[in-house]
Amino acid sequence: MSPSGDRLREIARRAGDQGGRAAAAAMAKEGKKAIEAQLAKRSHTRGTPTPSPPGQPPAKISGRLHDNIVTQLPRQTGANRWEAAVGPQNVIYARIQDQGGVAGRGHHTVIPPRPYMLPAKLAAQQAAHEAGTRAFLAAVHGG
Repeated sequence: MSPSGDRLREIARRAGDQGGRAAAAAMAKEGKKAIEAQLAKRSHTRGTPTPSPPGQPPAKISGRLHDNIVTQLPRQTGANRWEAAVGPQNVIYARIQDQGGVAGRGHHTVIPPRPYMLPAKLAAQQAAHEAGTRAFLAAVHGG
């Protein structure tokens, strides 16, 4: 084994392990920031009509949905493949706010879609790519 070959093998090992993990974590962090930004666009007091028009993110009342956006630790899903997830946790109305649907006693309340997940994903793509690249390079090459 040559010193050059040993160095390349070490770089490849770090790329598949620490690099992938670091990139996935950094990208999830950007996603979390983008979701929280979508959910912070509007607010209103409890008992008043929702000021966000259909098709726009839900307006904040208590902040519970905004405050319960979490990131899942990166996990390895294959050889040199890592993934992390971000989204609402323990908020029963999170999905219906995003997708819309029928809710309430007797299912008589129609909630229009107030998307915040897809707009956040679209808004975060470039920042997540850049953050993931920086984290990967730092984990693999140091610095």
